[in-house]
Amino acid sequence: MRLSVIIPVHNEEFTLGAQLDALLAQEIDGDWEIIVVDNASTDKTADLVRQYAERSKRVRLLIADKRADRSYALNEGIAAGKSDSIAVCDGDDIVALGWVAAMVDGLTRFDVVTGPNELDALNPPWLAASRGRSAELSAGSFWGIFPMIRGNNFGVTRATWSAVGGLNESYRFCEDAEFSFRCWKRGFEIVGLPTAAVHYRYRDNERALWRQGIGYGAGRPQIARLLRDNGGPTPPHFGGWKSWLLLLIRIPTVVTRTGRATWIWIAANRCGQVVGSIRHRTIML
Repeated sequence: MRLSVIIPVHNEEFTLGAQLDALLAQEIDGDWEIIVVDNASTDKTADLVRQYAERSKRVRLLIADKRADRSYALNEGIAAGKSDSIAVCDGDDIVALGWVAAMVDGLTRFDVVTGPNELDALNPPWLAASRGRSAELSAGSFWGIFPMIRGNNFGVTRATWSAVGGLNESYRFCEDAEFSFRCWKRGFEIVGLPTAAVHYRYRDNERALWRQGIGYGAGRPQIARLLRDNGGPTPPHFGGWKSWLLLLIRIPTVVTRTGRATWIWIAANRCGQVVGSIRHRTIML
């Protein structure tokens, strides 16, 4: 089998169908599989997957409801895969044409691969413009210290996954950064593939946007603490001062939808980093 595509999902009955349609439309020779890991859903996500599984032998449903946790679900799904090449995407995004082929090709040459998140297809213009365009780079980075996978768009060989140890289920957020750190520390290169694009869906609800920003922000000092404890370089303690200043400057822009989304995102990330700095006893503001 050439590839196991793992999709961890939680209550995604309204978006998952488009992702499965996009995957099943991929053109690639050889056998490959799609494993949807239903993680404690309370809606009809599992029923939707069963319908797809009846139509295509490529689709398989795995129930992982021991606890509601994405890292746990993803670890379970990868363990159940039949291929030595693994690719990961999310149920609320849509892979671009050629994504599976790019992952298969990339994993024949590299240990860990990732790709860009395209922002315009699934987001209205006001939302797509709210966070800049760094997500559209082929790979991410933690403050330029080490390269990062995109948690919703990456591939890894099973041998590398076993050597690195899978996702750390104690991390609520930034688990992709922690996994990337371990890859970097062990000498496994993370390579960005420009053709392995995913159409990425932003949160469009202000409350959900705030919660996500708080979580991401709180997770970054934990990664900084990890670097410090391992004797590595660390981000500057007050490297985010421009963002704090930007919050004041951009107050008048909150009357527009883009301005309000941008302000909420920046504020949530900054507040999250304050919380994370206290929680993990390291300064990253």
